[in-house]
Amino acid sequence: MGSKYDLAIVTGGSSGIGKSIIEDISKLEPAASLFNLSRRKPASFSNDSKRVHLECDLSDKGSRSRVLEELERKISASTQTGSILLVNNAGFGIYGGVESNSPCDHLELLEVNVCALVEITTRLLPLIKERGGAIMNIASTSAFQPTPYLASYGASKAFVLNWTLALNEELRGTRARAIAVCPGPTRTEFFKRAGFSTRVVPAGYSHHPEEVSRLALAALENCKSFTVTGTLNKLASIFSSLLPLSLRTRVSGKVIRRFRPNPHNQ
Repeated sequence: MGSKYDLAIVTGGSSGIGKSIIEDISKLEPAASLFNLSRRKPASFSNDSKRVHLECDLSDKGSRSRVLEELERKISASTQTGSILLVNNAGFGIYGGVESNSPCDHLELLEVNVCALVEITTRLLPLIKERGGAIMNIASTSAFQPTPYLASYGASKAFVLNWTLALNEELRGTRARAIAVCPGPTRTEFFKRAGFSTRVVPAGYSHHPEEVSRLALAALENCKSFTVTGTLNKLASIFSSLLPLSLRTRVSGKVIRRFRPNPHNQ
């Protein structure tokens, strides 16, 4: 990561892709100050003044507002005045037919996957433009087609992808930029939280969080506006884009049902 970031802010950095991104930033930018926003504190943040954990329930508007105010105070008080990297990584999925999950479940997902990302980005954007820096938003290959039985998750990631691309274009000519990262299935807590009893993903399509982090930071370094991690995932996303939308949706539903044969039984 040749671009020098003096300060990095990561959401959902206690596990999975976020945890790997924090670890990689710590290695690549050892002098940078790091802030993590999540419920749990990353183990690597113990007894380190440059690693600040701000406990936050990203699904709760009040919690987000309080933590963002605290974050802004800490940034203002920091001796680091250089460029900023914001990584909106936090997100989760819920599995099953739309009616199989409660309205509260769908709304909680949208609060974390969409509302928190938009609020944090727009709140910090003036500072990022002033100091220079980048916004990395973690989307998904689910963004490229409707995802039956993961309807809210796929729709949320489609929003993240398109919103990030639009934002990056708006930032043209400024000191800031944005990138959307679209991983395929990743070996994280996602599947467990989404309620999958099994995980039948061909090895070539799934990645470890460490691989996703490495590829994401490489794409950031290469000034890309979005990236799909993994060769097979890239080919699959290209193939999917060639299909009519109705067929794309049907194929997506059949693939997702391989994970759990009874999507309506929660």
